[in-house]
Order: sequence, then structure tokens, then C-alpha cells
Amino acid sequence: MANQLEQHQLWSALSSLFVGSEVDYEYVARIAKNYSISDVEFALFERVAPVCISNMLAPVPPVWWYFDEEQLVADIECLIKKRARQGLAGKCLSAMAGRLIRLVSASVWSELKAEIESAKRHG
Repeated sequence: MANQLEQHQLWSALSSLFVGSEVDYEYVARIAKNYSISDVEFALFERVAPVCISNMLAPVPPVWWYFDEEQLVADIECLIKKRARQGLAGKCLSAMAGRLIRLVSASVWSELKAEIESAKRHG
């Protein structure tokens, strides 16, 4: 993947998929088009979604416009460290949570992926 600053920019853009207001897929795609689809998918489902999805599922989302990038990065880095220390049971729970996140986010990913592919085609 890209350098750390660019990675944080991608995480921040992807976090906008989980805010309480309307998602600007074009904006996210403009940033995500600079990465492979597999890198974007990994960043979305393994880094950003586990930290942000609770906002999308809340009846009244606490984050309406954008996630604070500094806090987002800190939360994702904490998640990465936590997962590195997980035992077998923790890895199984993370895998099950990941499948649930993919189910809940399937339409979001589908729409974003199409937008990224379009952005890549049109430069």
C-alpha cells in the first residue's frame, strides 16, 4: 500500500461512507482511484469499517458530517495492534464480525467499487 500519509487520506475518505449524511461516492472514488481495488477493499473492510460501522448502524448517528481524521487513525492503529495480539478465539470473532460487516456494507461497497472503476476509466 501507499505511504502512511496517503494511507490515512484513504482511511479518512472511506470513513465518509459511514457518516449520517448523504455519501459523496465521487469524492471517495477520486481518492480511492489511486489504489488498487484490492487495496481499497482491504482498507475498507479490515481497517475503516470495523471502527466506523457502528455510526452507520446507530438510529441517530453521532457522526453526521465527517470523522475526525486524527481520532480515526488512532482508532484504526489501536485495532491493528489489538488484532496482532489476538489468540485463536479472538481471530475467529474478528472473522465473524468481518463477514457481518461485509453483509451490512455490501451495497456501499458495490456502489463505491463501480464509482472507482468509472473514475479510473475517465482519468
